[in-house]
Amino acid sequence: MHIECSKTNLVNAINMVNKAVPSRSTMEILSCILLIADRDGFRLVGNDLKLSIETSDIEAEVYEKGRVALDARIFSDIIRNLPTEYVTVKADEKFNCAITSGKSVFNIKGLDGEQYPMPEALTRNIGEAEISSLVLKNMIRNTIFSVSVEENRPILTGELLKFDDNELHIVAIDGYRVSWRKTGIKYEGYNEIVVPAKTLNEICRLLPDDEKENVKIVFSSMHVMFILDKCKVVSRLLDGDFLNYENLFTGEQSLVMTVDTQQLLTALSRSVIISDDSRKPEITLTVKDRFMNIYSNTSIGTLNEDVPINLEKGDELVIRFNARYLIDIMNAVDEEYVKLSFKTNKSPCIAEPVTADNFKYLVLPINPR
Repeated sequence: MHIECSKTNLVNAINMVNKAVPSRSTMEILSCILLIADRDGFRLVGNDLKLSIETSDIEAEVYEKGRVALDARIFSDIIRNLPTEYVTVKADEKFNCAITSGKSVFNIKGLDGEQYPMPEALTRNIGEAEISSLVLKNMIRNTIFSVSVEENRPILTGELLKFDDNELHIVAIDGYRVSWRKTGIKYEGYNEIVVPAKTLNEICRLLPDDEKENVKIVFSSMHVMFILDKCKVVSRLLDGDFLNYENLFTGEQSLVMTVDTQQLLTALSRSVIISDDSRKPEITLTVKDRFMNIYSNTSIGTLNEDVPINLEKGDELVIRFNARYLIDIMNAVDEEYVKLSFKTNKSPCIAEPVTADNFKYLVLPINPR
C-alpha cells in the first residue's frame, strides 16, 4: 500500500474511527485501525465487534492498493505530531509501514489487513429511513440520559427506535424515568429496533449541527447502519422485548399545571447546591394555589423557594423527588412552558408540551416517609 494525503484529513478520520477501537481487547488486531486503499479510494475502519465505524473516501493519492492494520494509539500519536501537512504512508508485503512527513520518517510494524474483522454486512434489510442529522441528534440528546446503566436488564441499556407510519419514536427507560420523543419522517409500515446507548452516544458526537444534512438509517433484524456524509456506523442491535411504556402515560391525572421551564430549571438547580448527596439530592415539592414550593433540607443548609405556576386542575399536593431527574427533564424541554401532571404523591410526574405532542417524560417520586 502506498498513499499520500493531508494530515488534517487523516487526523479527522482517525478521530472518527477511534471511537470504535476498544481500549482493551484480547485480540491484538482489534486494537488497530485498518487502512484500506483500493479502487474506491482510501479510508479507515475501527471495529470492536459490536460497533464499527468506516470513514467515507478520504481525499488522497493512491499509488498502490493494499490493506494494513496499525496500532490505533501509536498511529494516532504519530500522525498528530508530524511536522508538515502532507503525509505519505507506505506498507510493504510484510506489513512494515513507513510514515513520512517532511524530514520525519517513522517505521512501525503493522498487521495483515486481510485478517482484520470487517463489520458484518446487513443482510435482508427490513427497514430504511432518512432523517435530518440535527433532528436525530437532538432526539438522542434529549432522551439518552434515561438509559439504564444496570446490566441486569440488558434491553434497557439501549434506546427503542420505533418506526410507525411516517413517525419515528425514540424511547429510553431506566426504571425510574421514561423519556419519549417523536418526529415525522417518511416511512411506511411498522418496525422496532433497540440500539445500544454506546452506539447512539457515538452517533450523537459524529452528527453535524446541520438541519439540511440528512442521515440514513438502514436496519435488519440484528444490525443497524447509520450512513452519514463522512462515515458509516454499523452496530449490533440489542435482543429482547422492550418494555410496554405507552400504558404508563395513560389514565386521568388529578392535578395538572403549567410552569415556566427556565424558572423551574434554575430553581431546581439551586436546590442541588446544598445537597450532601450530589447523585440523589432530595427535594419536596408542595403545589398550592399559584405556586409550587421547592424545599430542600440537608446537613449543609436549607432552601425554600416558590415558583409561580398556572394550576389548571386539582388543589394541593406534596411530593418528593430526586432533583437530578427533574433537572435532566427540564434541560431536555425545548419549550418556554411545560405541562406537569400528577395523580397522587406516590404516582409519577408526567411532563408534556403545552400545545404540541412531540415529547413525554415520566419520573417516579421518592416514596413518602
